[in-house]
Amino acid sequence: MRPLISLAVLAGLCAAAATVPAAPVEIHPAGPAVPENLLRIELRFARPQRLPFDIRHLKLLDASGQELDGALLDLTLPNADGRRITVLMDPGRVKSGVGPNLAAGRALRAGESVRLVVDDPASGGPPVVKAWRVTAPLSQPIDPGAWRLSAPRAGSRDALVVDLRQPISSSGERLIAVLDAAGRRVAGSTALARGDAQWRFTPAQPWQPGLHQLVTHPDLEDPAGNRRCAAFEQVRESEIRCDVGASLPFEPSARAPAAGACADQSSCRTASTTVRGRL
Repeated sequence: MRPLISLAVLAGLCAAAATVPAAPVEIHPAGPAVPENLLRIELRFARPQRLPFDIRHLKLLDASGQELDGALLDLTLPNADGRRITVLMDPGRVKSGVGPNLAAGRALRAGESVRLVVDDPASGGPPVVKAWRVTAPLSQPIDPGAWRLSAPRAGSRDALVVDLRQPISSSGERLIAVLDAAGRRVAGSTALARGDAQWRFTPAQPWQPGLHQLVTHPDLEDPAGNRRCAAFEQVRESEIRCDVGASLPFEPSARAPAAGACADQSSCRTASTTVRGRL
């Protein structure tokens, strides 16, 4: 008979697991694939970074380990505390038909694979590497009407789970919100999961009965820069006003529906709503 592991050994294993340091930086898109027309990469550091962030801490490599010259724009966009850094692929090479695109083409090619190597000078540890396979370009506007909501149980603090069907930009996590039956924003915490293709909201207080709304800010984008109002590739995109978000109704239910299913038919319909300013 095989001996049972002792409680002391088990406790030691748990303690060791708990002390494993977290990665110094999260790299988004978090999934295994990116579109050929990827526009932005987002870095979430465990520590604030020295600003302006030096693009030389990043290298985008092809499958052979060669750096993709000119793929990244020499400009980074930090948030206020320097923990989140947005890195742009050169938009001129991403967008079809403009000068840099005609001259050099896109840096990423469908069917190939790439690796992003991030050196975090604040941690002093080894570089963090994120590998992606490159897929066909995403050239359609975001379609919240295709999202699937799993309604939570009324009276619980169960998470509202939204299947986004496609990844969104990780900064978009904060550009989706929940309004209660009176139109007030519901307090709670948000998270992205499943390669940034699932949005989860956990309320600070138990769900109240009644019709709620999931609303999006007009600035919500996918990693290729597509918004609800227009695709990044759309002709004369700069002349299209992006000041209207989307609203999806749902109602906390007495019984939780099957995962990935709409609570009722109204949960599957999308209406327009004007959402101005920051959510």
